[in-house]
Amino acid sequence: MQIGKTQRLKVTEKTSSGYYLEDQSGQRCFVPQLFGSQEWETGSEAEVFVYQDENQLKATIEKPYCEAGEFAVLTCVQTLPSGAFMDWGIVKDLFVPYKQQKGKMVEGKRYLVYVYIDETTGLLTGTTKFKRNPQYENLPLKKGEKVQLILINETELGWNVVINQKYIGLVYASDVYKKLYPLSEETGYIKLLREDGKIDVSLQPEGYENIDSFKEKILEKLRENYGLLYLSDQSAPEEIKAELQMSKKNFKKAIGGLYRDKMIEILEDRIRLL
Repeated sequence: MQIGKTQRLKVTEKTSSGYYLEDQSGQRCFVPQLFGSQEWETGSEAEVFVYQDENQLKATIEKPYCEAGEFAVLTCVQTLPSGAFMDWGIVKDLFVPYKQQKGKMVEGKRYLVYVYIDETTGLLTGTTKFKRNPQYENLPLKKGEKVQLILINETELGWNVVINQKYIGLVYASDVYKKLYPLSEETGYIKLLREDGKIDVSLQPEGYENIDSFKEKILEKLRENYGLLYLSDQSAPEEIKAELQMSKKNFKKAIGGLYRDKMIEILEDRIRLL
């Protein structure tokens, strides 16, 4: 049975207080009545999340915000001298020991938390202490792949980000074209899987195959400005970034495409909608 993971288990017993489920090895867990399904029958399979509670394996049909081996932004709901409890979407809160807190946690505040199984206690545990530039091997990611990001913090190089809740990468400052905020979510694209095992991420797709979104953004801005936009291929990258939140490279590709499609006219200091 995989603790801290969502999995399919067999319903082996129904009682007045809940259900007992088993995996293929015969290991059992208990699902309280409130967190199971009335449709379950003995012998049927159920998809549940397995966790620990009072030295017992339990399961629930609730979906946690993250599983073991994943990151999520969680709210602190209680603090004690020994640690803090986080709401992570299921009936039992996640414990973050005091020693695993990067800074003392405060009730009501949100934190980026990584969930793991503590080697000493064997318990599902949270931490806010993790490497900002880890190295990975055999990543199931591809260059250009669309990914979901959680912003961690800004550094001199750029923004550290969590990728698909599992990996940490970097968006270089030169690839940032809008105001970003810690703990917010963004869509990103894998820019480079580096030989040293680190991951570079971009906030915008690269290549002509992804240029349609930029073309649409320029058309939308032109319509908002009565058919005129005081930007051209001669404009400074900073001007383009401030107005359209895109790189000059992508801007030039997009207006080139719109010009070939006979949708705009490119003048010396502006573009005009046709």
